[in-house]
This record gives sequence, C-alpha cells and structure tokens, in this order.
Amino acid sequence: MKILKMCAIALTLTLAITGCAAITNASSASSVSSDSGSKTITISDTSVEELSVTDKDNDTSYDESEAEIIDLSKVSGTTKITSEGTYIVTGSTSDGSVIIEVTEEEDVHLILRDASVTSATSAAIYVISADEVYITLEGSNTLANGGSFTASGEDDIDAVIYSKDDLTINGDGSVKITSPAGHGIVCKDDLVITGGTFDIDASEDGINTNDSIAITAGSLTVKAGDDAIHTDGILQIDGGTFDITAGEGLEGTYIVINDGSITISASDDGINAAQKSDAYTPTIEINGGNIKITMGQGDTDGLDSNGNIIINGGVVDITGQSTCDYDGKAEFNGGTLIVNGSEVDSIPNQFMGGGQGGQGGMGFPGGQDGQSGQGGPGGGRGMRPDFQNTQT
Repeated sequence: MKILKMCAIALTLTLAITGCAAITNASSASSVSSDSGSKTITISDTSVEELSVTDKDNDTSYDESEAEIIDLSKVSGTTKITSEGTYIVTGSTSDGSVIIEVTEEEDVHLILRDASVTSATSAAIYVISADEVYITLEGSNTLANGGSFTASGEDDIDAVIYSKDDLTINGDGSVKITSPAGHGIVCKDDLVITGGTFDIDASEDGINTNDSIAITAGSLTVKAGDDAIHTDGILQIDGGTFDITAGEGLEGTYIVINDGSITISASDDGINAAQKSDAYTPTIEINGGNIKITMGQGDTDGLDSNGNIIINGGVVDITGQSTCDYDGKAEFNGGTLIVNGSEVDSIPNQFMGGGQGGQGGMGFPGGQDGQSGQGGPGGGRGMRPDFQNTQT
C-alpha cells in the first residue's frame, strides 16, 4: 500500500515524496521456467492521509541478463506470469493479454519495450494479484481493448490496464491506450505514476482508482467520455504535464495539486471534489502549478467542491459561466486566481440559476455580472446566499 497512515489534524501535514520466473501461455500451455526527501504543507481543519512515493517507484533499472523475455509475436492468446521477477514484453498480438497472478508478497517488474497488445474481451494487461506491480515504459507501446468485457468473479475487466493491487508506472517511453467502451487504466488499490508519456482515449474514465493516485512526473494527454482522472480517495499531483479533454477533468474526494502544468477542457466540471470516501472532507487544495480550465455551457464549474477550496499558491486560470462552487469554505492564501480574464483576490462562489438572484440582490439580467435585481430569461448567476468566502 502507498497509504501510510491517517493524520487527524488541524494542522500541518508532512508529505513524504520521497522482482526463478514462471510464464504460462494459455494457448500452448508451455512454461518457461529509499525516500527522496519531504515537504510540508499546511491544511486547515481537515483530515487526510499521507501518500508516499518511494525510490522504487522512481527506479526504472533492472538486470536484463536476469529478466525473462516475452515476445508476443511468438505466442498466441493469454500469457500468464505466476512468479515474481522482471519480464520484458515485446512484439505484438492482435488478440491476447498479459496476466499477472503472483502471491500477495511478490513483486513483478514488467518492462514494456515497443509492445503492442490488443485484447478483444478483456484487459491488455490484467493484474489479478501481487504485492506491487511496476510497469516501466521503453520505446513506443500500444495497448487496446475491443470494447466488450468478460466478467471475472465480481469484476468486469473493463479497462486496458486493470490491476487489483498496487500499481506503479514509470520510464521514459510512451504508451497509447485506446478503450472504445471502457476505462483506460483501472487500479483497485493505489496508483503511482512517476514518468512516461501517455496518450489515453477512453469512452469512460481515462484513469480510475479506488484508493489513491499520486503523479509526480510524466506527460499525460487524456481524452475521456467521463472523468479524465478519477479516484475515490486522494489525488495528489506533484508534477507532470496534463492535456485533458473530458466530461470532467479531475475528480476525487481530496485533490492536492502541488505542481505541474494542467490544461483542462471539460463539458462538465474542471476539478471536482466529491464525497467518494467518508474518510475525508471533499477538498480541492492547490499549492502550486499552472492550471488552466475551460468549461462548457450549462451547469458546470471550474472548481467544484462538496466541501472546501483552498488555494495557497500556483496560477489558476478559469474560463466559464460558473468558475467556482463550494459547499464548505474557501481559503485564498496565495497564488494567482484568474476568472474570465481578470485576476481576483478572493474565491467566488457561484451557481447556475434563474429568476431572482441570491440574497442581497446579487442576481443579474442577461448574464451581466455584478448587477442586481431580477435575473433575465434562462437565468442569471448569483452568489450563494448561504455561504461566504473565508479569506485569510
């Protein structure tokens, strides 16, 4: 697990930023026998868990003489890895998959070296069990599914990369992930990305995890029909470049952005903190980075939190009808916030509505901001009367 511990705080949170092989080919039934430092951020009145990115998450090295080579061009169907170790996957298959099923105490280091894997009815890479799986990207890789999925137990294997345990992706190579009727990457545990170039095109979520996502580097281009990056727990971004076109850009219960260049074009919300886990108060916390969000028309928000929005640093540039919406409190402690081309010194709280504006005549006719009185046909936007900004 990448989750270390619960910190019940009001408070200061310290983030520590700190594989004899066995391969079975299902068709042929043949067998071939440090932490890097820390940094401290302050979060007001909240409880979050500490995410850890280890030296091993960043380590792309391996001894090739001790690695097993899987040439997909020489096998057919499913290739299954059943013992820990390092495996180099190369070649291509138009209807096959790589399955990893080792013990919960074993790690697998999977090197994708100019590999092309397409699975018609399942995941191209499917992790059934392991302690940790590390995927290192080398060269140019292509992974895809066919858009129909066969259930495995209680799960529909509805992603191109599908892992039931902890997963790390690193390296200097690239991967193109295509999912015409599902997700790009699904991890039922914790996901870490510390490098690589990703081109993800998914009809559902680009990346989806149950527990947490930590991204420290890499280049991610994501086109998704639903969420580009979704987690039920904590989403922590410490770096990387993101080019996102999706229904929603980033979604999680607690979203922390410390650095990175993030461009989001969303038909719904740009960044959404929703109550996916009872462990945390929904929060968007921005401490650094350069974030540019453009939303579509309608009931959409640039920053949308069912709880709090905290901006301590970075540049946030939002263009859209409703720029920020929160149900808890807002803290603007530093950084730059640009709303529809104008720099502001507080976090607005806006919502779409029609007719009468909010308390105090905050409504406006014809969509013209800052005017009082009755909203025009189709509705103007007013400040929520029941919430106030908290500026510190």
